[in-house]
Amino acid sequence: MTGQIIHIEQSGFLTSLQDNGRNGFLQFGVSRGGAMDLNAAKYANILVGNDESEVVVEITQSPHRFHFLSDTVVAFTGGGLLPQLNNTTLPLSQPVFIPSNSVVEMKEQIPGFRLYMSVAGGLKADHFLNSNSTDLLIEAGGHYGRTLKKEDLLQIKTPQTSNQKNLLAVLQSGALLKLNTNKPDYQNQLIRVIKSIEWNYLNELSQNNFTAFQYKISTQSNRMGYRVKADLLTTKIPCEIISSAVTKGTIQLTPSGEMIVLMADAQTVGGYPRIAQVIQADLSLLAQKKPGEEIRFQLISIEEAEDLYLKEVEQLNSIRQTLNKFSPV
Repeated sequence: MTGQIIHIEQSGFLTSLQDNGRNGFLQFGVSRGGAMDLNAAKYANILVGNDESEVVVEITQSPHRFHFLSDTVVAFTGGGLLPQLNNTTLPLSQPVFIPSNSVVEMKEQIPGFRLYMSVAGGLKADHFLNSNSTDLLIEAGGHYGRTLKKEDLLQIKTPQTSNQKNLLAVLQSGALLKLNTNKPDYQNQLIRVIKSIEWNYLNELSQNNFTAFQYKISTQSNRMGYRVKADLLTTKIPCEIISSAVTKGTIQLTPSGEMIVLMADAQTVGGYPRIAQVIQADLSLLAQKKPGEEIRFQLISIEEAEDLYLKEVEQLNSIRQTLNKFSPV
């Protein structure tokens, strides 16, 4: 099955096509980009039998309505919204069958901020520098380098594999395929971090305050970075450095007493002290936070961060192995 698969009848703000991002171009000032909640995006693809790097729809919490033009299998992961088909709520984190000429609406809000939708066979998108992710800053990749809007048509990328056809047939029969997975707690405020290069720029009191207080995410936050007020943090030396490498999850402290937590569309260098780094395993949780919500930081060791990352990888591999063995009964 190829061709047009989804007609967008309503699209909210900042909803776009994303994949795992573009690697190998940071030295040219090109951000990696890709899905904000990378774990949820990979998970959605695995659930429908795609390669984990296929294009997904990153749906930011606001009303949406998608008209499906053909029978297909989709998966919704992440949070923010509950998808509904004919006023029936569709489950998250499992593959579901969507009949031809059906309308899926997403308007009921739940914890989290970003919902991810994968389609068996993947979605066509514009290619730019080894990735199909939408880069809104330079208007490249994704769907004409922009957010999705009403009347857009999305197309299937490749024909379904034999396993995907088997999955479609079983789900069409009314069967459910439930997998034992740990659902993220998007109401959890705790974000784990490790010390970064300029951690020792903070005086002793500020180092203690860093993990002692809650921080509210500013409305001046986006896919490039989250801004949080940090009035009680001060440095022993001027709060500026020679522009140095930064990455997704880097926490910078500005002279105004504000912290910037860099996210998917972050720049490649920055001139503020890098006091901490959000661990890989908690970047997904942070991506599900929205302006006005509060977070707290917890310092952990590099060894603990590595263990948590490996557990995340193991869970995705376990789901992939289960679905690779899938066959109709």
